Amino acid sequence: MRKRAGVLAALMTSSALLAVAAPAAQAKVCAYNSCSSAYADWQGVVACDGDADGNAVASNFYRDNGAHGEVVAYGGKGSCAESGSISWNRVYRHQAHQIRDFAPDAWSSWEYRY
Repeated sequence: MRKRAGVLAALMTSSALLAVAAPAAQAKVCAYNSCSSAYADWQGVVACDGDADGNAVASNFYRDNGAHGEVVAYGGKGSCAESGSISWNRVYRHQAHQIRDFAPDAWSSWEYRY
């Protein structure tokens, strides 16, 4: 019984250390397998297409100065499009948008920088 408790305590301690040491993930939202991610501490966004369905994927985003932007990946599965990084005018919210030809477009929820 003591051996099990020791093993359990060791596993819990190592799990806690891994959780503390793990780098913070960037914000990512998806509409099906079409995703928008903030990168470089919210200095820009990238839209990536994860479906082999022929639909383009876009990332709609707003910057601190209120400007709206959109990047679109038209290249098919595995293709991505970036907004570019602006350190003095970071993104404060973004969402993924799957542009469909024969069905209503799919939108993710908004992801906000806090």
